[in-house]
Amino acid sequence: MLNFSVDCLNDIIECLENDPKTLYSCLLVNRIWCKVSVRIYWRNIRNLNTLIACLPNDSKKILHNNGISISTSKTPVFNYASFCKYLEVHKVINNVGHFLQKWESPNLSNDITMLSQEIFKLLMCQISSLREITFIKTASIIFTSYPGAKNCLKYLTKLYCNSNIYPGFFHLLSQVCHTIQILRIVVFNEVTSNDLANLISVQPNLKHFYVTQSSDIVDLTDIIALVAKNTNSLTKFFIRGNLRRVPIPLSTIARFTNLQKLEFKIIINRYHEDFNELQYVIFPRLQSLIFSLRCPKNEILIKFLENNGKNLKEFCARSYGLYDNSLDLAIAKFCPNLRNLSIRIEHDVLETLKLFLVSCQYLESLRVFDDRYPYVNTDDISEKIMKYSPKLKLHFCL
Repeated sequence: MLNFSVDCLNDIIECLENDPKTLYSCLLVNRIWCKVSVRIYWRNIRNLNTLIACLPNDSKKILHNNGISISTSKTPVFNYASFCKYLEVHKVINNVGHFLQKWESPNLSNDITMLSQEIFKLLMCQISSLREITFIKTASIIFTSYPGAKNCLKYLTKLYCNSNIYPGFFHLLSQVCHTIQILRIVVFNEVTSNDLANLISVQPNLKHFYVTQSSDIVDLTDIIALVAKNTNSLTKFFIRGNLRRVPIPLSTIARFTNLQKLEFKIIINRYHEDFNELQYVIFPRLQSLIFSLRCPKNEILIKFLENNGKNLKEFCARSYGLYDNSLDLAIAKFCPNLRNLSIRIEHDVLETLKLFLVSCQYLESLRVFDDRYPYVNTDDISEKIMKYSPKLKLHFCL
């Protein structure tokens, strides 16, 4: 087993990218396994002490001159910083803070900034192609100005961030990076900045867009309109908001005709009128429709399912308000190809489940929201349902 070719071994270990424990075990097999595994294991920063040991002498001198003495007993075996592909900015800064607390520094805040700067200089200089950045908190370290940042960020494919990050970050990305495929953004500002607008506008291959309204005074109209320019590539759209004061322009979603997944997490049930415009829109590739919290009125949602239910493989409707079984009947009628269904059922649970199993014969998972759970005899219902579909995964929850 240990005599694989390097290329074959690399292909195998690539499959373990999301399994750090097994990856770490691979490091210990022998030198060849270690050399192959370490590049994959260190795509995420695994150990701040090791990263600090990789700092060049110039950085260590700067830190020493500012009262931060970094002593490392061993020279790193690898250039670990060069392997990094995923960067969580706030996590690096937090770990620096925990590291320096052990030194009982009298100027902790200043020292955190100083050491973080040198680490980000190292990363920007050594990483040839960063894939993903998570930047969810503001920071005083403007690492986009460091040498090597343009090359490091040029081929970024995933960005998770807040809209109120320092403008220089979005400005540089809009100039050098046109390869973002997944963008998650929490919008804090009432007005979208020009730099953020430019960044969105120059992403021709944007596939997944997740937007969160941080407060009830934030208007998402402009930012969703910008994303609408990428209608040919967008396949997944997620929107989260509360709608207390500012409505969310759901009608714009009608332009995303290639969507495969559409998810809403709306807290306040005031978007019936906006969704009213969507009920007649046909999304020919839509496979997943999820309402994590509130749902539109049944009659509106039923019309939407009439137009789009045939291709759905996943549907979740955790509705609130007065319950009736009209939506259940519509699902059975218009959604024959469902694999995963999450639905609220309050009356005739067993009969409704039987209806789904007869009409949606490809069902693999069925999750039932019921305010009466755990006061309903779910064991009895499950036992009876298993006779109809032994392989079905059935879950009851509040």
